[in-house]
Amino acid sequence: MQRLCFKLMLLAALPNLSGKVVAAPECTLAGFAAHYVQAYRSKSLVDDCYYQLIDDMDTARTVQADLVGLLAGDYQRAGYKVGLTDSKAQEMFGISQPLVGVLFKQMLRHDGADIALDSATSLLVELDLLARVGSPGINRAASVEDVARHIDAIFPFIELPDALFRLDGGNAAALLMAGNVGARWGVAGRLATVVAAQDLVERLLSMTFRLTTDTGEVLREGRGDRILGHPLNSILHLLEELHLRNETLKQGDLISLGAIGGPVKAEQGRRDPAEYSGFGEEVITVSVTIQ
Repeated sequence: MQRLCFKLMLLAALPNLSGKVVAAPECTLAGFAAHYVQAYRSKSLVDDCYYQLIDDMDTARTVQADLVGLLAGDYQRAGYKVGLTDSKAQEMFGISQPLVGVLFKQMLRHDGADIALDSATSLLVELDLLARVGSPGINRAASVEDVARHIDAIFPFIELPDALFRLDGGNAAALLMAGNVGARWGVAGRLATVVAAQDLVERLLSMTFRLTTDTGEVLREGRGDRILGHPLNSILHLLEELHLRNETLKQGDLISLGAIGGPVKAEQGRRDPAEYSGFGEEVITVSVTIQ
């Protein structure tokens, strides 16, 4: 029942994906990256012909690398995002681990940013959290305590992913992975005061997240432990994934740790503020307005 409820919530958040589709002149895995970039830039849907070609995580990982390589020609890398961190979302998509994508600096905006609804194919809103790598020693981390020693900043974060695929098929997770886990926009608030490693571990676990509208309607809320049992577990998973990719984290890399609950459909004219309580004495905040 919980799985069904989560699936209905997710599908309700997705806009009607019946818009413009970019036709692929030649539907091959080698051509996916260029095709996706074309769809990404024109705010269109990916051609249905790819839905059966990308049907496992190894294939998805390979074509994501091609896609990221193309995007890196125009954008500067900022770090990574860890997606599908909610256990119900993983069950719905038939996976047992989160997905990993790449963030670019041009995707990130400051607190209070205006994001145009038509700047994406199918814009969504997620209650998230952002961590910054303080030293490359994080690559040797084997526990959340190890990770915490190498984090030098935490930011409140609203991610605004984009859906360029229909996600109702059996290979939806592979499609998400191939499409850089839907990375499109993100809005970061003022960094929270850096604390000692053990304090960071304890605060992230018990802090509360809340995303509302300006009218006070609660869109999403929960504690830090909803993200893989602890938000820093996202980084441990990321390290495993980066090992498969022969990549490492660098000082200054930003990591989107995952969403509390499912995505919310973006609505034009709505301002969505988020509050984070329990990290310190002050409530930390971030907001975005959809134009």
